[in-house]
Amino acid sequence: MKQNKFLNVQLSKYFVFIFSITFFISCADLDQDFAEERYHTSSHATAISAAGGTQGLKALDAAILSYLRDGEASEDEFGLKAVDLGMDLRSNDMDMSRNTWFGAYNNYDNVGLTYNDNDFLWEFFYKVINNANGIINTIPDDAPEEVLVFKYKSYTYRAIAYFYLIRIYQHTRADDSTDAIPIDFGDFVGEPKSTVGEVKQLILDDLTLAYNGLETYSRASKEEIDASVVAAYLARYHLTYENWLEAENFADIAMNAGSISDDVIHGFDELSLSEAIWGAVVTDATSEIYASFFSHISQINDGYSGWNHFKTVNSNLYDMIPATDKRLAWFADQEYPPGTILVPGTWGHYNITPKYTSLKFIAQPGPGEFIGDYIYLRNTEFYLAKAEALARQGKDAEAQQVLFDLNTVRDLSYVKSTNTGQDLIDEILIYRRIELWGDGVASFDMARTGVGLNRKDGRLNLVMPGADLEIPAFGDRMIYQIPQREVDANSNFDN
Repeated sequence: MKQNKFLNVQLSKYFVFIFSITFFISCADLDQDFAEERYHTSSHATAISAAGGTQGLKALDAAILSYLRDGEASEDEFGLKAVDLGMDLRSNDMDMSRNTWFGAYNNYDNVGLTYNDNDFLWEFFYKVINNANGIINTIPDDAPEEVLVFKYKSYTYRAIAYFYLIRIYQHTRADDSTDAIPIDFGDFVGEPKSTVGEVKQLILDDLTLAYNGLETYSRASKEEIDASVVAAYLARYHLTYENWLEAENFADIAMNAGSISDDVIHGFDELSLSEAIWGAVVTDATSEIYASFFSHISQINDGYSGWNHFKTVNSNLYDMIPATDKRLAWFADQEYPPGTILVPGTWGHYNITPKYTSLKFIAQPGPGEFIGDYIYLRNTEFYLAKAEALARQGKDAEAQQVLFDLNTVRDLSYVKSTNTGQDLIDEILIYRRIELWGDGVASFDMARTGVGLNRKDGRLNLVMPGADLEIPAFGDRMIYQIPQREVDANSNFDN
């Protein structure tokens, strides 16, 4: 089979030296926090493997985590949060005011064969897969438990990457026999397309192995993978593919991995937040400044969004938020003039703030600073996942209670729902749209529930010229085409 040069070249690019390494490294030097390193390199891993124990595996695991955080460290390719922002901008719920960075996601202008965003999505997740394979394929199943932990973590990374890819490059409701994406076995050979069913099975197998293997593992920080993280992705997987009982069970585990915060105006910029299950700490050393999530999403920070690339909520969704709900404060309730202090403890931004502009995500403390942690998973998502899974099974009373448990923290006036059946499901889905706005799930929820794009719905918030689109749920533009560079490098399939 023809070697897949695209993946191979991109993988080697990942292992780039940007700091020098001496051959002799002390164990103390090896046991460093990955958050203070921009990248770890293959040469680094080779050199430190001589230290014994799990030091080399720690470095390789840290490299994957660093890459999930930083991506290509460019304006719209800053890792997993860049993907989540791009996917949300494809939804019915988030708009931007002008065509600039991320504009091609918002107007669906990057789904074709040769677009840079498409290349990024493809190579980003296949780099994660390739490097996870590098760990999985070198650790035997009878290795000591402290070594196997890294194998289980890598199963999780690989499953996460395939889960994104299968939903980006194929319709979520596609039949299991439908051709989808290639499965990379770690030998850098261009494989033919696997079916939807084959990719789904690999994801489920990987997550199941990881969950069972990490069930008793105690992580050092929320930057690491543990069983609660795996449970969260199992809940997402089973909710997506309508395995309601499994979704209920794993959502219960994930929602209990944290506690709901009374304060909603904290910016979602600290991994120490009680709701956070998994994420990445961002420090002065690792901040990408303008090439960062908060630069693009925070109106208050002096970044792309704050300049005049406003990210706004669909006004129709805003109008669904009860007046007593604290989450209403996540969005500007009117247009504010320059210099207005919108969030206590921050600064009066020099630009206007249009009505409906996002105030949910703020990297403290103010101008020119973007030291905000990245939160990949929050436990509140899984209250809603469990509530939906219960309602889908006809367990209405239980679903009403779970929804009540979440919403009464967000809205002291919330009264337990009396809705049943589809009305209850619809209520839960609306609260998913509210609670998870900006968290990267909106367009994936549209895909799994068969909802198309409709930006001609009378919304009053700012909509980028050319983005006022209508696209049916299963329209061609709702999924990405496999990039031309991959097609050219892989003789085993055509796009």
